[in-house]
Amino acid sequence: MNNNNCVLIVDDEESVRETLDLLLASEEYQVAFARDGQQALEKAEELLPDLILLDVMMPVMNGYEVCEHLRVNPKLAQVPIIMLTALDDRDSRLHGIKVGADDFITKPVDRLELRARIRTILRLNRYRRLLTERSRFEWAIEQFDDGFLLLSDGDTISYLNSAARIYLEIKQDHDFSEGFIQRVKQFYKCEPQAAWESWPSPNEDGGRYLVRPENNSSPSLWLQVNVQEFSHGNTTEQLVHLHDVSEQMLLQWQMWSFQTQVSHKLRTPLNALAVLPMLTDKKIGLTVDETDSMLNMVQESIQRLQTQILDILQYVDTSHLLKLNTTFNLSGFPSLLSSLQEELQLETVTFSIDKSLSEKTLVFSEQGLELVLRELLSNAKKFHPQQTPLVEVEIKPADAQTITFIVRDNGQHLPGELLTKVWKPYFQHEKFFSGEVKGMGLGLAIVARLVWGNGGDCRMYNRSNQPGIRVEVTLPLVK
Repeated sequence: MNNNNCVLIVDDEESVRETLDLLLASEEYQVAFARDGQQALEKAEELLPDLILLDVMMPVMNGYEVCEHLRVNPKLAQVPIIMLTALDDRDSRLHGIKVGADDFITKPVDRLELRARIRTILRLNRYRRLLTERSRFEWAIEQFDDGFLLLSDGDTISYLNSAARIYLEIKQDHDFSEGFIQRVKQFYKCEPQAAWESWPSPNEDGGRYLVRPENNSSPSLWLQVNVQEFSHGNTTEQLVHLHDVSEQMLLQWQMWSFQTQVSHKLRTPLNALAVLPMLTDKKIGLTVDETDSMLNMVQESIQRLQTQILDILQYVDTSHLLKLNTTFNLSGFPSLLSSLQEELQLETVTFSIDKSLSEKTLVFSEQGLELVLRELLSNAKKFHPQQTPLVEVEIKPADAQTITFIVRDNGQHLPGELLTKVWKPYFQHEKFFSGEVKGMGLGLAIVARLVWGNGGDCRMYNRSNQPGIRVEVTLPLVK
């Protein structure tokens, strides 16, 4: 028997209290005593017992009156009460039931009957508490905007709250008979894929996400998936928490892309303004023509700087990178790549595209594609030992509705355990290679977020026969 159960014995006769204590000794209850009604109320308030054995016939305040007081106290109203009485008539029992007693035992007490009645009452009370706690839990869970599911063996749904029903588009109970994984794959992409290979075990290395790409009626949705596993007997259950992090994803994307754009747009005009001190330095002795030339350059830089600042102010809201119906024709890819090669000062970049794709259109914004390419090309240069990589860019069909563009470099390999982690949102590693170059930071995670949010995919591999990295980005075509 659970020795945490507390039994309060209330009787004005010490010999009765001692006898009852001896009868219950083998059950290992926590036993407390009260010698009268007033003390019984005080002890009950203090201990919150699991059961009260209450004598009916006591001076000053009898058992019926004690029972009435207990039942009007919210803290004690549900505590089971067994009344001990020498009265065995019908009216006495009816009176006890009226004031709230749960059971009766007639004096003199039979040892076996007493133990059996107490066990039964405690078992029923424990079940009642579980039902009450479950009702409270379900009520609280129903108020959450987050989704909660209870699974058996990682797939069979035994419970889900209202928010989870909305996320999984489950209206009737028979809708989730197909299983959790099969259901989510109808509406979401499981990202990063490597994190889902160990499902349903909790993921210690990073987050799991369900990503619903945007469509004509709604923006992209990001659900962070956390799981807690429980085992009892031969059964394993998982409590799954679905948390909408779409706003956090968008905010972090906006911060990163804003910083990238500021750095990109302002660098050139600011560098040109560095000649201003030369115009006022008499020691240099500039000619009139040289002065006019430099003034023209400064004027052009100021105008460009003004234009770029206005562009940046318009760019603060980068949500247009995921704007509905935004497309990019692949005929413009060579020009975009050439511009980035010049900006990043990459000596050698080769490009090839399957002839069938040269006029195809991506469901992806030009600004978004530019940022993805800039991140991949920047990394190729940043992590090359001499910052002079040979970069190959290739575009080829993935299937009838998607293309894959591949970026290869001849830099260094990435440690195998990090190849999948670099795409994870919020993942950041200090040093990837020699220890002298800072890590890739949030750039690749943001790239993955943009690609996944548009219904695409991204993978990174070490090149098999030579040093360097191969990155594959798959994107959808306009149907």
